[in-house]
Amino acid sequence: MAVCSPPLRPRKAALIKLIRAYRGWIGAALLLGSVVAALGAIEPLFLKVLTDLLVAAAAHAGRRVWRPGLKVMALLALVLLVQRLLQTAQNAVVNRVRFDSSFDLSSRVLDGLYRRPLRFHQHSSSGYVLTRVDRGVAALGELTQNLLQTLVPNVITLLLMMALLWRLSPRLALVGLAPMPLFVWTTVAGARRLVAHEEQVQTGWSRLYGRVTEVLSGIKTVKSLGGEDSEIQAYRERARAIFAGLWHLVWIDEAFGQLKNALALAGRMSVAAYGFWLVLDGSITTGTWIAATSYAALLYGPLAGLAGTYSTIARQWVAAGAVLDFLDAQPPALPASVASLPRLRGEIEFDQVSFGYESAEACRTIDALSFRIAAGEHIAIVGPSGGGKTTLVDLLLGFHEPAAGAIRLDGRDLRTIAPSALRRQMAVVLQDPLLLEGTIAENLTFGACDREQATTPRLWRALEAAQAAAYVRQLPDGLDTHLGERGTRLSGGERQRLAIARALLREPRILILDEASAHLDAESEAALNYALRTALAGRTALIISHRLATLAPCDRIFVVGHGRLLEAGTPQELAASGGFFARWSQPDFASVAD
Repeated sequence: MAVCSPPLRPRKAALIKLIRAYRGWIGAALLLGSVVAALGAIEPLFLKVLTDLLVAAAAHAGRRVWRPGLKVMALLALVLLVQRLLQTAQNAVVNRVRFDSSFDLSSRVLDGLYRRPLRFHQHSSSGYVLTRVDRGVAALGELTQNLLQTLVPNVITLLLMMALLWRLSPRLALVGLAPMPLFVWTTVAGARRLVAHEEQVQTGWSRLYGRVTEVLSGIKTVKSLGGEDSEIQAYRERARAIFAGLWHLVWIDEAFGQLKNALALAGRMSVAAYGFWLVLDGSITTGTWIAATSYAALLYGPLAGLAGTYSTIARQWVAAGAVLDFLDAQPPALPASVASLPRLRGEIEFDQVSFGYESAEACRTIDALSFRIAAGEHIAIVGPSGGGKTTLVDLLLGFHEPAAGAIRLDGRDLRTIAPSALRRQMAVVLQDPLLLEGTIAENLTFGACDREQATTPRLWRALEAAQAAAYVRQLPDGLDTHLGERGTRLSGGERQRLAIARALLREPRILILDEASAHLDAESEAALNYALRTALAGRTALIISHRLATLAPCDRIFVVGHGRLLEAGTPQELAASGGFFARWSQPDFASVAD
């Protein structure tokens, strides 16, 4: 996820697009905020009237002012009560916008993450991305709240205060507003310094927790290597640097804050001193002086609030900006012809296909690869490590687009098929299968095309075919057994067989087994191969393996190396050719030929 501070305009456009759906609630929040600000701004006028009444009563002994004074105070109490009620309503409306927009944003970001091409995830640390997303969504919610609940009301209050102060005394208004340009400059300069350091802090936290997430995902390996102490030490060093950056932020904020406080105090005291002299001179009344002094104090209150809000929003914008940039960078559009894909026969054709990863553009992982697989044919793919076997499968699944050539299914170009429609008719079993927190039944039906048809008898048939039914029946809760995160309560072989059962449950037209028997013992592997002879019937199958016993159900074998098809033929033909497969399989070929 990019964090390189792009121009603000795309971010603002993305924010406006996000909150457009809540414009009615936002309008209500702004209206309520305006009324609340206006009611708060007129409070000093009541104090002016009360003060002038008291001064008049003192000057004219015996003049009764308590009745008009009570009326003024009753009206003031009513105004303050209405203000508090409207402020409560404003808070409710603002929180409605904040929570709903945060929910919408998090859903859209998660949808975007899931739909990003595989290349994005291969080049991004999941911990780093999740940290930026989590902080960004939270920051955007707080930013929305600050904009509606603090920034806009303070702007309105500030303008009203300035207008009323000018109405009371233009001379006092000029004195009170004199420090304001320097105050604004200090606010902007401080915010710029904060933003520069906030970016470093956000990036630091994201990288730190990216590393923590990576370590926790492989905690068994870390413990086996005794790496806990070194990781803790590395965490302390990185976190110490981040906290040093946080302290720097605090001191920057404090330094500019004190400067702004000094300017605000200078403005307030100037109004008080000059107003005091004007009262003695007879130019203004005592009530006007008190009201003007109150307005000067209240003037710099909203101004200080605006300054603090501006700095806070500037920092929140850094965290929120990464999420807005992510949403603005739309994933590649689907091809125009994405009509529902009919039931595949399973014919696969690679026609002069070439592909290279970004990190190795000069070296193509797949280079002018061509072959044809008939519908229902079972193909084993072998070859040296790094030869392009897994990349070939990724291309077939639509995870990457070929740089040249074409891939066809039943004669139809893969680029004209929506990935979701394509993958509904495929199933893949990887060497390290993913099982999620939940029950065995929930994991078996995960990603099922039609969960309603995933009945209990069908689940057991899939488990039987994957040679997993026996040990599932032995579990106290059977299909309702909870597996723990990533299926940690099962052995590697048990996880593998559940993954195979999940694939068979989908009834795919094309089944891909990528080192699927790597964690099985010899007896389980032999039983699985026997079951696969029936399970694979009528389906096209690609079997990638370094173990000869797994290749037993295959019709032909492809030897892939250096991105090319080096050999192709039946096991017997390749064994007699004296090529790579013959050398690789010589010790055990008899078991394969059987």
